[in-house]
Amino acid sequence: MKTISLMFFILLALSSQLLAQPEHDITPLVLNDLQKTLVPDAAFKTAQHALAQVDGNKITQNWEKINSVDPYFSLRLKDLKATDQKGTGRCWMFSGLNVLRPVAANKLGLDDIELSQNYLYFYEKLEKANLFLDAVIETRSRSYTDRTVEYLFKQNVQDGQNWLGFIELVRKYGVVPKDVMPETYSSSNSSHVNLVLSLKLKQAAMRIRHESSAGEIPRLKLQALKDVYRILAINFGIPPKDFQWRFETKDNRISPLKTYTPQQFYSEVVGEVLEDYYPIYAIPTVPVNAKYEIDLDRTVSEGPNMYFVNCSLDVMKDLAKRSLLDSTAVWFGCDVGRESNGESGLMTPRLYDYESLYGMDLTLSRSELFETYSSVPTHNMVFTGIDIVDGKVRKWLVENSWGESRGKKGYFTMLDDWFDDYVEVVVIHKKYIPADILALFKTPAKVLPPWDPMVKALTME
Repeated sequence: MKTISLMFFILLALSSQLLAQPEHDITPLVLNDLQKTLVPDAAFKTAQHALAQVDGNKITQNWEKINSVDPYFSLRLKDLKATDQKGTGRCWMFSGLNVLRPVAANKLGLDDIELSQNYLYFYEKLEKANLFLDAVIETRSRSYTDRTVEYLFKQNVQDGQNWLGFIELVRKYGVVPKDVMPETYSSSNSSHVNLVLSLKLKQAAMRIRHESSAGEIPRLKLQALKDVYRILAINFGIPPKDFQWRFETKDNRISPLKTYTPQQFYSEVVGEVLEDYYPIYAIPTVPVNAKYEIDLDRTVSEGPNMYFVNCSLDVMKDLAKRSLLDSTAVWFGCDVGRESNGESGLMTPRLYDYESLYGMDLTLSRSELFETYSSVPTHNMVFTGIDIVDGKVRKWLVENSWGESRGKKGYFTMLDDWFDDYVEVVVIHKKYIPADILALFKTPAKVLPPWDPMVKALTME
């Protein structure tokens, strides 16, 4: 009896251990339990057959959603021909120039005009190279494992910037019409030039870090900039210091041939004071009504670091609405890859009905999307219209920079509840911003290091 009792208690203890393990391990008991919960019914088999042969995003598109959205807007600014950034991360630049070109078209009496993205791209790469080299010089005594050094070598001349970077470039270098400095294959497809620039700059950085004579450092930096300039000129062409240009107006008049500098062209033909536009973010994971700054995130050496004021989502939406109702386009940033369809140009929550396919809830709140790094702003575009019915915003018209083959001739329709989930930043003229929010831009900013988790959520490609 004692032996049987002992065996009973041993088996009981073992079974208790097995029952306790599922918290940590997938044991045979846990695996068996998981398998028992799976019932291969008709819905399961249908989904399994479909996913064996078709992309899940194809079969989950919610056609009721797609077909329920009408194409009309209560306010729509004049449509211009869609631009195309092609194989580059220049959405921030294209959308910035797309805000400016209606102003230029109006002043010149044109139906449309496109400003040269290649021109600004040349100087953006040159300025980034200069910033990188300066930072390498400043940190050359630090270890390769230093967090700042690691960041520099991983992020030297990649594509991607923000509104403040855009306005600093325009303020310093001006703009030119696209036909003065048109696109090249390399400016439209940046992988090659980015690779070559990165290799050259890393080579220069190694020489700077290994140089024992401080007096040699300026020479090494200058030679590196000369090499970068040559690479850019080969790939993009040489940007003009001045140019002659004329145009045909919409009433078929040819303008006189005139000589401009890029800065003069911007002043005369565009003339917008870009410093009067302010970046308003709505990031749910940090306090609102506060100013933030990101260290080492700028485009030109003499310019400021990227900064912004964080507001509530409701405030950010209201400011975008105010601007559009006064016929002013709005530059914005969002997570474009989430629940959007490039073919139809529709951006709406539940565009893909994963819940019906898998029979389970997969939703996350706006805050949870940020907290889990599930959604970050990846793309900049321009709001050029809004649809308000019975006092309520229903949808937003979006001018994209992916060419005319995407969306409706390059324009997308964003449902208002998609804005609630996936729009993170708008740029607003100061005349639409309340005084208390505008005052926050004059307060000291909380400085975030460039590797802060939130910074990744603010980087636009």
